Amino acid sequence: MRHGRVIWIWALAALVLAGAAASAAPVVLPFDDGFETVPAYAYPSGSGWSPLLIGMEGYVSAAAAHDSTRSFMLNSWPWLPRVDVLQVEAVPDRVSFEGAVQLDPGYGRLAAIGWMSGNGSAGLMWNCFRVTAKTGKVEFYGVAWADVAGYAPGTWTVVRADLDYAALRADLWVNGALAASGVEIAPKEFTYAGVGEVKLTQLVLTAPGNPDPMDWYWGNMVYFDDVRIAEWGEVGPRQVTVDVRPGSNPNVVNLRSRGLLPVAILSEEGFDATQVDPATVEVAGAGVAVKGKQLKVMAHNEDVDGDGLVDMLVQVETSELDPEALATGYAEVTGMTYGGEQFEGRDEVVLVPWK
Repeated sequence: MRHGRVIWIWALAALVLAGAAASAAPVVLPFDDGFETVPAYAYPSGSGWSPLLIGMEGYVSAAAAHDSTRSFMLNSWPWLPRVDVLQVEAVPDRVSFEGAVQLDPGYGRLAAIGWMSGNGSAGLMWNCFRVTAKTGKVEFYGVAWADVAGYAPGTWTVVRADLDYAALRADLWVNGALAASGVEIAPKEFTYAGVGEVKLTQLVLTAPGNPDPMDWYWGNMVYFDDVRIAEWGEVGPRQVTVDVRPGSNPNVVNLRSRGLLPVAILSEEGFDATQVDPATVEVAGAGVAVKGKQLKVMAHNEDVDGDGLVDMLVQVETSELDPEALATGYAEVTGMTYGGEQFEGRDEVVLVPWK
């Protein structure tokens, strides 16, 4: 079986350096890396990453982050891309991968995240996303190019693909919204002309180079964050810690009250609650309360639990809470960050009985 190529990453260089990827042990799914435990300017080898093509540089950076304080920065030379790989021990037939991508507003040109053969396959990628500053597009390549969404340089975009290798179809998500469904993809194993056997067993992050003198650029600085791989259905909303009625125990809720119920969304390693979009938050079916003619959302940032991290505290109308949703003894909290990451959490509540 022959499938088209998505990115040719200099065959000779790829073949010379492909052995570097073999030094890292394969990871077992599910995999989740926000790069928060790695010091700035260090390499995240402890998580399983290995450099395949060294480009200009690649390290964990504190200069940009999708959530919290760290991301993985890659930078290429025009004649030598930067490619980093994560070898997966066993890729299931239904697998999801996700990552946050940002092109540096001054020096970012092009980034890709997706799958490459375990043998390096001469620098070719399939079933991957490409984010491009010049076109302002997020695209996906399975067996053909598909436009998925727009992109503004300097912003974070969260891309996710749910790959069904049995049906050879994928559902594609951008910033938490379904962007395309039933997109044709390449199989896990096939034969490609000039390369031979291809087995898509390693996830790749890359800042491609560009030797074309008609479209010259000096470097290509891109950032990746919150990279996840799991069986389809397991890459869901991020689980976060929430606190209903901070400082009280038990968390008593009186559904007959016409007051406000405070709920804290807590920051933690890999999750910055100050990046939550309060307009997307729901607590047991109730949205965040608003006030005034401008309908200002009742939410603010403060360190609720005293751990030195700034959290978000929202207020919801008690009368808007769904009694059936609270009947389980828990208040479910859902929402989305400004970067498009979905999250959920829950806290125990005690309902005041009706008399």
